[in-house]
Order: sequence, then structure tokens, then C-alpha cells
Amino acid sequence: MANATRIVVTADWEVRQELRALGLTSDFVLKVAKAASAAKADTLPIDPVNAPGIQAYNYGVRAIRFDLLPEHWRMSRAGNMEATVNDNLGIQLCFQNVDYACGERDPEAISKKGSGARRLIRDGKQSEMFERPADPAASAYGSTPVVWVICVSTSEKKLRAEVSCPEIFEGKHFEGFSKRIFVVDEALDPTPTSGKKPHDGGGEDGDFEVKVVRK
Repeated sequence: MANATRIVVTADWEVRQELRALGLTSDFVLKVAKAASAAKADTLPIDPVNAPGIQAYNYGVRAIRFDLLPEHWRMSRAGNMEATVNDNLGIQLCFQNVDYACGERDPEAISKKGSGARRLIRDGKQSEMFERPADPAASAYGSTPVVWVICVSTSEKKLRAEVSCPEIFEGKHFEGFSKRIFVVDEALDPTPTSGKKPHDGGGEDGDFEVKVVRK
């Protein structure tokens, strides 16, 4: 995938500033990333092959909503996308498992995007082009909130997460981001209570062996 990113934010003070403008914090993004990573690691080889990705997604979305809904955000399922919306800020926040976050190239979603996601991102981008009223309480009403995505990856024993704004795209994957905010890049803690090796796939492959013993 070609890297069409316009702005990449990595400096700590800039990250805090950019997140604050979105009504978020670094601690919040870390909490979401850890919830998704723990859920993914809690699956077993005997689970369905897509269980790690599904678990990570479910718990990532849940962690977002647990913290944001009490802060006057709301749930949305427009376009078959699970989003959490702040009407005052004019943004909607989604969760996405990706192949590699906080890297040189743009992250690629593990799951393909449908027409609803494409339309939602397109409409939000078009809304962003128009100047909003000075009153922040009325700034987003009557327009589609801009889509931002918490992208999380757990590859190479690393937990990484970024908050990024996808550009309008036509295919089944993101095709560049107008802004990427790098938030989390840390080593994954071992899980001493688990006797299994965490499944490192995104729900798309079955990288394990089942032993059959004949009696």
C-alpha cells in the first residue's frame, strides 16, 4: 500500500496536544490497546481461527465505550461501523486491528472495509472541509462526524497503537491517512498465568497444530 500520510505526530508533547483536541489522552489509548491485547492473548488454539481478532476487536470497542460514554459521547452503528461519537467535537472514534501500527508505512486493517465504512469516511471528510460555527456545542450537528481510528497491533512481542484519520478510499483497505498520532510502543508483558503461547494472528489464519492420538 502506498504511503499517502500527510502528517505524522510522534513527539510526546505534540501527541498529548493532538489527543487533547480529540478529547482523548495517552493513558486512555494505552488502556484500550491493553484491553484488546489481553483479550487476544486469552484465546486458545482450539478456538475458531478468527477468535483472536474478534476478541481483540470486541474488547477494544468495549474499552473505548466504558470510558467515553460517561463523558457525553454516544454509540453509533451507522454504515455498519461500531463508533463512539462526540457531537461537540465533530468526531467519531472506531477501533481497528491492524498489521503494524506506529511504523513507517501506513497500517493496514486486518479485516476488509465495506461500502458503509467508505461512505462514512467520505461524508466525514467532506464535512471537515467546511468551517464550523464558533459555538462548539453546535459545531457538529447536521453533519457527519469525522472518523478517527485507534489502530492496534501486537506483533513481534510489541504492543503498538496510534490514533489516525483515514483518507477517502475506494477499495477494501485504507489508502492513506491525513494524520497519524503515534501513542503506544512498548514491549508486551508475559502472561505467567497462561500455559499457552499467545496467538499472534489477526483472526485470518490458523497458525497452530492439533495433535491427534489414535487409541
